[in-house]
Amino acid sequence: MSRPPLLDAEALPEPEGPPVAIRIRPNAERVVRSGHPWLFEGSVVSESRSALAGEIAVIFDRKNRFLAAGLYDPESPIRIRLFVHGDAAQIGEGLFRTRIQAGLARRSDVASANTTALRLLHGENDGLPGLVADLYERTIVLRIDTVAWLPHLRKLLSPLRELLAPERILLLVSRTVAKSASCPPAIRAHGGVELHLGTDPTSEGTGGAGGVVLPFLETGLHFEAHPFDGQKTGFYLDQRENRRRLEAEFRGGRLLNVFSYTGAFSVYAARGNADEVVSVDRAAPALIQAERHFALNRSDPGVAACRHRTISGDGFRVMEELADRGERFQGIVVDPPSFTRVAAHRDRALAAYRRLTSLALSLLAPGGLLVQASCSARVEAEAFYAGIHEAARSRGIALEEVDRTGHPADHPVSFPEGAYLKCLWARLPG
Repeated sequence: MSRPPLLDAEALPEPEGPPVAIRIRPNAERVVRSGHPWLFEGSVVSESRSALAGEIAVIFDRKNRFLAAGLYDPESPIRIRLFVHGDAAQIGEGLFRTRIQAGLARRSDVASANTTALRLLHGENDGLPGLVADLYERTIVLRIDTVAWLPHLRKLLSPLRELLAPERILLLVSRTVAKSASCPPAIRAHGGVELHLGTDPTSEGTGGAGGVVLPFLETGLHFEAHPFDGQKTGFYLDQRENRRRLEAEFRGGRLLNVFSYTGAFSVYAARGNADEVVSVDRAAPALIQAERHFALNRSDPGVAACRHRTISGDGFRVMEELADRGERFQGIVVDPPSFTRVAAHRDRALAAYRRLTSLALSLLAPGGLLVQASCSARVEAEAFYAGIHEAARSRGIALEEVDRTGHPADHPVSFPEGAYLKCLWARLPG
């Protein structure tokens, strides 16, 4: 489609009914007092009435004292997303404006003339649980993971427009939200919409059959986000600093980028010292976009001089085949999608990471750089790092660790489950 469906904000549902009073278990009281943004359904003891998605829920302790308030979601195991702790405050436009202003202040050093895309609001970590907002040039892309946000989006749009003056605002929803009967039909049908801002929607940032395309700069490199066709809000902004680090750390030669998606790590390596970059991903459209990203940056001498090859296939299998052919690389980036979103699959995910490490080391030349990342929140950082070293030792290798990196400044972390990104930098002894 050349343009997503256009939805007037007036078509969004509005909150209904007075606040619902919630009583919770004693152990949950301690968690809420700590400032945690989630209250699970199993923690709820009683509700003053049946509540609909997005209604305000007020939590009281055993002595009838105010504990917290948030948005009610009857369709999620996270029954209430908590916005207010300790002192009562109204959840609405004023609170949203305050949280947005605080988020912008935290990110004052991120955007520049050479970097025109960043995360504006990082959900729970910016006091707006269940919602993220990314800025690509003059377009804001919102993504919500709970139907509880739908009746409150109108009150969010006003401060966003006031503080940022965007040309357009796109709304994406998670699969769970899209399946909900509470979700407007236009959003359910397309997974998102463009929200009408009271002016004619701009034609910039749209493509043809490939859908909406949002061009932007990252440290002077040209990239494109595909919010309705890609991952997250259309691009992995959270790896920006790791991409910059790769450009600085890589010493030249051949680089293998496994689970490359649209090739951002590959382009950074090319601008640095790479003679050849091989991008591997099972999604053919992502590899086509990787080629497009190289084409967009051919004016850079490093990118112009670098050979770029793509391989479509499963990352595990492709690495096995490359090793069988005796190929070697001076750098390998292994950045897979999340292997698990539930604690029960943690050990299986760790085993997959160890296998990836072993495969990468079978391809890494002496003195070569290994960059291995995880975005699985259910896998603790220390367990992830230990697994990499364990896999290396099983091959008789003592990796020389360079660094451990995590979230960039525009992806702050304020509660344990918010810490999902971790990345190990290590070299194979020469």
